[in-house]
Amino acid sequence: MFWHYTTGKHIDAIFNQGVLNPQVASWAQGGMPAVWFSTNEAWEPTANCAFQTVNTRHRLLGNREMTELLCDGLFRISVKPTASVITWGQYCEESRLTYRCVEACRRVAAIEGSHTGRWLACLREVPADQWATVERWYGDQWGVIEGAAEVMPLWEEEEDWLFQAAG
Repeated sequence: MFWHYTTGKHIDAIFNQGVLNPQVASWAQGGMPAVWFSTNEAWEPTANCAFQTVNTRHRLLGNREMTELLCDGLFRISVKPTASVITWGQYCEESRLTYRCVEACRRVAAIEGSHTGRWLACLREVPADQWATVERWYGDQWGVIEGAAEVMPLWEEEEDWLFQAAG
């Protein structure tokens, strides 16, 4: 089984569009757009958020807990076996990525606790009818959700909520 890992910052748009759209990865300059998947069943470390300082442009990589907190939760979507995916190696060949780009990606993956051998790519969009499950991380386990209403509950009226200052 393999999953597309994402965060709460993106899940609403994914549900609204009803499709996983291929995108060019920031590390794959000149590469082909793809929807990325991982066979890592716990979490794909390369899906963690990254932070960049304004002055030095130094990039800091987050961890799963930081990503969950700052990006409105963690989500993953598994797809049916009929979705056509290719391996990382096949993607590199088809995209004609430079040796330097491929090696840099392998190094970053290793630093983050990932491995390119776990990565799969789909070179076309993956519509919702190809999704097997959508899951949310609940702090210690993944749980299946049924739709957008479970991700972001709709509040009927603002009066239902009273806000008070602490102290």
